[in-house]
Amino acid sequence: MKIKNKFDDRQLDEIRKGKKHGLSKRKILLYAKEEFDNYKMKLIRKTLEAGLSYKKALILANPMLDFYQILEIIDAYNKGVSLKSVKKYATGDFDFNQLKEIFKGYEHGLSEEYVSKYAKSEFYYYEMWLMRLGYEKGFDEKKIALYTDRRFTQGQMYQIYKGVKHGLTLKQVKVFAKKEFDEDQMLIIRICLEKGYNCDEIDFDKLKTVDLEESYIKFLDEEVLAEEDIDVKKLTLG
Repeated sequence: MKIKNKFDDRQLDEIRKGKKHGLSKRKILLYAKEEFDNYKMKLIRKTLEAGLSYKKALILANPMLDFYQILEIIDAYNKGVSLKSVKKYATGDFDFNQLKEIFKGYEHGLSEEYVSKYAKSEFYYYEMWLMRLGYEKGFDEKKIALYTDRRFTQGQMYQIYKGVKHGLTLKQVKVFAKKEFDEDQMLIIRICLEKGYNCDEIDFDKLKTVDLEESYIKFLDEEVLAEEDIDVKKLTLG
């Protein structure tokens, strides 16, 4: 196979390695493109050498995909996501974090109907993440729409999501799903409600003065938070 003098030494090395390792000319030409740097060439070459089919590898050879997008597609193949599903979203329109959330939906058993609801390029990956979790857990559309409202920051969205996840009603969640509360204040209100307090028992004025960093919780890790025993009596009336 003659190679025109349009590749640098590292690219040529990847082409030679493909030939040395027994790849056919057809497969080598998938990645022997001057717009691919040697890292992308190597990634595609190694997947071909590991037995990836030509049809699946053809998706990887899209010049619109970067190295990290290709990694997500390979991971999706390895986890059983179909070629049809991968092909639909491996267009270059989604970054690697978005692709991760899209493919996780398939991996976790969501139907195409549900994946397509959040697999839109205008959604940030964390919006996709929270929407995917909602569909996986069977939340209704109103609750999902509430915690993915772009008026809220990522941290606020997460606190609203946690309220829904922990079984609060839509009416209860709306008590703290307000832009005026930051994510730490939302956390405290949520925990008050989860512990059985009514909204009219919460001292919202006192809440605004709470120093969460020093007095209550130092970090918001989900597992640590689940074990945290916050004294909500200090934040209630009476």
